[in-house]
Amino acid sequence: MVAEVPGASCFFNVQTDGKDDDDDKYAAAMTAPRMFLTFKKPNKYQLRAYVYQARDLMAADKSGLSDPYARVCFHTQSQVTEKLKKTLCPTWDQTLLFDEVEIHGDPNDLQRQPPKIVIEIFDHDQFGENEFLGRVSAEPIVKLDPSDPRVPALQWYEIKRWNSYAGELLASFELYADTQDLPFYPPKRGELYIVPSGIRPVMQRTAIEVLSWGMRNMKKYQLSSVTSPCVEFEIGGHMLKTKVIKDTKKSPNYDEPLLFFDVLLPKEELYMPPMNIKVRDHRQFGRKPAVGHCVLKSLEEFRVNPLAIEGATDDSQKPQPPTTEVQIEPAAADAGPPGEHVIDMPATDGATKKEDEESVNLLIDAPQEPVLGSAPEGTPAAPAVPPADGTPVPAVAQVEDTLMTEMDWWSKYYASTGDLEKCKQYVEKGYETIQVYDKELENVNPDHNGFNDFCSSFELNRGKDSDDEESDVVGELKGTFRVYPLPGDPNIPLPDKVLVNLPPSTPEPCIIRVYVIKAMDLQPGDPSGLADPFLSIRLGKAKIDTDDNYVPNSINPVFGNMFELEETLPLYKDLTIKVKDYDLFTSNDTIGETVIDLENRLLTKHRATCGLAQTYCTSGPNQWRDCQTPKEILEQQCLRKGLEPPTYYGNNGVKVGTRVFNLGDFEKNAVLRSDLGPPEERLALHVVNTMDLVPEHIETRPLYNTLQPGIEQGRIQLWVDIFPKSLGPPGLPVDISPRQPKKFVLRCIIWNTVDVVLDEESFTGEQMSDIYVKGWLSGIDDKQRTDIHYRSLDGDGNFNWRMVFPFEYMPAEQKMVVRKKEHFFSLDKTEERLPAKLVIQIWDNDKFSADDFLGVLELDLNNMPKPVKRSGSCKLSQLPTMDNPGGIKLVSLFEQKRFKGFWPCYNETPEGKRELTGKVEMELEVVTEEEAELRPAAKAQDEPNMNPHLDPPKRPETSFLWFMSPWKTFKFIIWRRYKWYFFGLLLFILIVLLVVLFLYSFPGASMDKIFSSI
Repeated sequence: MVAEVPGASCFFNVQTDGKDDDDDKYAAAMTAPRMFLTFKKPNKYQLRAYVYQARDLMAADKSGLSDPYARVCFHTQSQVTEKLKKTLCPTWDQTLLFDEVEIHGDPNDLQRQPPKIVIEIFDHDQFGENEFLGRVSAEPIVKLDPSDPRVPALQWYEIKRWNSYAGELLASFELYADTQDLPFYPPKRGELYIVPSGIRPVMQRTAIEVLSWGMRNMKKYQLSSVTSPCVEFEIGGHMLKTKVIKDTKKSPNYDEPLLFFDVLLPKEELYMPPMNIKVRDHRQFGRKPAVGHCVLKSLEEFRVNPLAIEGATDDSQKPQPPTTEVQIEPAAADAGPPGEHVIDMPATDGATKKEDEESVNLLIDAPQEPVLGSAPEGTPAAPAVPPADGTPVPAVAQVEDTLMTEMDWWSKYYASTGDLEKCKQYVEKGYETIQVYDKELENVNPDHNGFNDFCSSFELNRGKDSDDEESDVVGELKGTFRVYPLPGDPNIPLPDKVLVNLPPSTPEPCIIRVYVIKAMDLQPGDPSGLADPFLSIRLGKAKIDTDDNYVPNSINPVFGNMFELEETLPLYKDLTIKVKDYDLFTSNDTIGETVIDLENRLLTKHRATCGLAQTYCTSGPNQWRDCQTPKEILEQQCLRKGLEPPTYYGNNGVKVGTRVFNLGDFEKNAVLRSDLGPPEERLALHVVNTMDLVPEHIETRPLYNTLQPGIEQGRIQLWVDIFPKSLGPPGLPVDISPRQPKKFVLRCIIWNTVDVVLDEESFTGEQMSDIYVKGWLSGIDDKQRTDIHYRSLDGDGNFNWRMVFPFEYMPAEQKMVVRKKEHFFSLDKTEERLPAKLVIQIWDNDKFSADDFLGVLELDLNNMPKPVKRSGSCKLSQLPTMDNPGGIKLVSLFEQKRFKGFWPCYNETPEGKRELTGKVEMELEVVTEEEAELRPAAKAQDEPNMNPHLDPPKRPETSFLWFMSPWKTFKFIIWRRYKWYFFGLLLFILIVLLVVLFLYSFPGASMDKIFSSI
């Protein structure tokens, strides 16, 4: 409709007869503005869709595969590719031509805004509807001029299915203006057009070495176990398959694990087709169902140096032994870094410069600093220097208290974590430490590649059968690849294979020791915000639970458990460590778990079976525990690197490759202890430590729970040792059991108090105090008190009173262990570690009101001031203050065993200053439980009253309770203070009596006198 009158309304009024409501609705719908674009004729175009391949498609069939085809929709036309059978990575290599596509509009606008092309992927089913696998949209390159030189490069498009990733499509698109000069059609493959050579990837001859080591953790398929699998590898239309494993329950590895592809593959990694891995199980009656599949999008990480195809012969790569005698001399100052002694080696027959360079490259630089016996920073320097020949310096035996010199593995741990207060003796002796990592061992060194240097783990999926399972993963394939180009000329010999010198594929019986130290920041499992954690270890059929030894009321438990298991690797390779929460009436809940692949650690070239110690010790907390000696390890590493076995020159030199290492360089300025092993073993260990091997360590692994995937439930510190039985028996296990406190008894005898402030005034006006002393160990609810010294008029108190405090103490950590229930309804006691602090308080007793606090004395039994012998010398300056905590020399009662003398007691003024309020004379003695049984002593003055014997205190007669002794009250309170008043009153009474008698007898006597005179 075109407006004939200028200025006409854009609204059109459609009139109806109004007889029908539907007519009114139609008229209302038509009464709306209408805009129309009019084109006289369309433009014709030709679309060329180059659909090369797809990868990582979804599995639509029960076999875990699909029969995919692609439908390309453009404008009003659509075409489909051919249908490929049973693949998730189809390579169609097809060009779809859309001829005479009519598109209206300006061609230049079309070039600026190309139209969308929709590609849909379907799974072909013979019965029923085809299943939708995903959709992707793309834009073509618009060429209005057929001579346009632009080439539509293939690119990957992400396929989406319901907004989820569903694979990738490699394709490109061209839209030509339909003229007479269109390019030639692409070449055909049968009836189908293929992708032309200018667009398809450039191919080159490529070698792929496949190592199919074995199958792991295969789940059941159709209610039957997968026992006889084989693996099919397919890439670029070429397929190879392994032999069949006879029985995975006996050996899950392949007897002939190596396969070799010689195929033409794209030169550019972007176009590299995926590696399709399919696992089939061989069953009765010739059935070979596909039980798992895996698609590797890229093999880039498995590419090796292309120069390897030019490699030399084996003879040229091996270092030649020396033909002349080598003289070992001390290294010069400018000869190189410490620990490395380089000498000029005579060239042997056939030796070349290239051989020397290759031998040198196989060695690792020596350490820059000696590690043997090196003391931590801040400790005194070693007073002695060892001889150059490596002979140990005899140690001077010192007789010390075993409680104070006890050094266990925990001392080494605390020294490594920087908690020096718990390992003072260990640090002072300068013993070596251990590496404590804050992550998994596999992720510590990026160069180790998660210990996948020998083989990787490829997860297998099963398509639609995974719906009833918790995870899509139905098993693992252990293997690896090596990809490198080959010469284009087939007449040139192939280079040497890369995957050579493989270890035996037969199962290896091993002893596995799992050391679990502690867990940190666990997820609380109880309403109290705490948990009762314990460990559950599982490896194959072996399972160990420690629910009988759970740690109560803790989210940071210290386990200190060692578990020893015997299993055959790789029949059972996954070590599962769970931390569970103990519940009395319900099932135990899993807090979190971590899984360790033991096979990777066993096979890696970095030797992750047992961490290498810094020193070779035959005793003590650093005793060697590996099943191989350092010399055996060094020989094994030389064999692995293709070197000649090491040559030893006496006890202080060893030649590895073309270098000679001197023991004196490693142990320069270090004190050699009596617990060290032979010099040649120490030297071999120093050399091995220069290689890229796993050191002695503790790893920290996160814990996860399947109920909250991806959320960390805590962390656990541990390490794992793996000892193959073929290498011999391992050393003694490390004792990491938690430190157990020792039982001690503190005996505190309160002899006297002096100069105690007089806090009360008697009714007679005297200043006095009813003194008693209270004492306890901080954190222990056992407060003891003396009897009361009543009516102390000069601040002196006599007691002769013994207080006995049994307690548990850890000498190495200098902490007191206190176990008590948090509340009445608690089932278990909670353990705390507190400083051993004695609190002594002086009080004034009141019978009819609260007692008055007079003074306090707090003594840390590990760092306490010395007492003085005389009370006159006892001052507040004896005690350390916040302003000057290190100005007073402090001693340890555990070292001195016994103290006797005077200590000051103080009280704080409102201004926060200390004020001397008394002095206490007491005797402190700490004894072990065994000594307490040999030398018994009871509390107070009870029997047995000995060690020492306490006599009753000799208190003055004025010390009594006034309302319990009325006669003493009159004698020592009333009479002593008011006796002169009594004498004066008596005299006054006598005088009054005399006056009264005088007055009474005076009249009669006067009358008698008068009358007698008459």
